[in-house]
Amino acid sequence: MNYYYEISKTNSNNKFSKGIGFIAGLYEPSYVDEMRCSNATIGKEIKKIDKGYDYKYYFDENNRIILSEKYLSGKLSYINFYFYVNNYLEFIHYEVDSGIYSLSKSYYDENDRICRHIQIGIFEKYNISENIIYNEHLFKYEDNITYVTEITHYNPPQYLIGDRFRERTEITNMKIIDNILYYLDDNLNVKEFYPIRFKIVDGNKVNVKLPKRVPIFKIIKENIIKILDKWINIDKSVIWINCESSDLEMQYTTLKKDNEEKWNIAYYDANEEKIFNDLNHPQVLENLLLNNECNIDDLLNESDYFVNKMIKIIRELRKEGYITDDITVILSDLEIRDKTLEIAKKINNKETINGLLEEFDSYLQ
Repeated sequence: MNYYYEISKTNSNNKFSKGIGFIAGLYEPSYVDEMRCSNATIGKEIKKIDKGYDYKYYFDENNRIILSEKYLSGKLSYINFYFYVNNYLEFIHYEVDSGIYSLSKSYYDENDRICRHIQIGIFEKYNISENIIYNEHLFKYEDNITYVTEITHYNPPQYLIGDRFRERTEITNMKIIDNILYYLDDNLNVKEFYPIRFKIVDGNKVNVKLPKRVPIFKIIKENIIKILDKWINIDKSVIWINCESSDLEMQYTTLKKDNEEKWNIAYYDANEEKIFNDLNHPQVLENLLLNNECNIDDLLNESDYFVNKMIKIIRELRKEGYITDDITVILSDLEIRDKTLEIAKKINNKETINGLLEEFDSYLQ
């Protein structure tokens, strides 16, 4: 604290930012936390501070950050210390009321690019061996690609080891090209990807604007219409929109007789059509759902936001004549459940779903 008072009273090379983001605001020691939370804002630098600020930053004569303050509700709550020694940076995240909160160390290569970052949270201040999580970030640079490996070590105290707690190591592989973050599987193939708020140039973070928000439900409706147009000459009795995952699919049956084959997707012909043909769209849908506190692993039972949007789309398609009244639309996953019947009643004429209700009401009870 003596060092803090010395710097804060004598240093006038300052910047300010507003918006509560991560522990160090605009100057996180490692980029990984920020890029893994691509939808979170870290705030922005401000020039006018008369209306208050959330972070204050202090720089040395070489414009390297050496100290920052984080305020909560106008009160100084955290202080961040940056210590430069040779080719590494030591970082201390200090809670004003409690003491050291976390420690990290960043290593830089001969080109002054971050190549390794290690971090530990000081949960047990008087017995470091009792701390259970240790993070490590490894960076590798190849042409315009930055590869990042995040390694999380869990090392619980002996008295906690059991069915719930155990020693383990989790590894996440990523790469950044321009401002797209790619998650990689064990074979380093792309699993999914997100736009993020920066790209890495020569090891340095360069902020970029995120693309405009994709109007995802508008795209869903447009793609459903394209599929319906392909099926226009087919005498469909049921259209099933499979919501098993965020990459939605549509199937149909032409069966007219009310029996299990008509109301069970397992009997349908292999005529499924993907609503998303751009791999980026399902990921954007997942982001949108997560931001609205929806469970992407159960789109129907725990994601009312998604369900209500889809109901609105089906009703619009009926009103606009793309789906006639004699066609039943089932919004479900691979199994009929209570939620399936509840939704079916909202988007279909009662006469067209009597067979569905009779087939499954007794089964569900």
